[in-house]
Amino acid sequence: MNASAYRAWRPSTAAYLAKLRREFPAFGIIADPDRPIWMAVRGDDVFIRATDGYVLRQRLLEISDQ
Repeated sequence: MNASAYRAWRPSTAAYLAKLRREFPAFGIIADPDRPIWMAVRGDDVFIRATDGYVLRQRLLEISDQ
């Protein structure tokens, strides 16, 4: 499968970031899906790094009470 075919069905990075930011407003969340790096930070005590938005969301759910 070539990259353009993959991007055809991949959810929009901006849309998924917006969803994560709404769901976890206490975190700063950024992404560079081409590298692939997704990160969330909260103050000086929590830093989470993942390879995609789904994994990042799972990790955020693990540390929160949602």
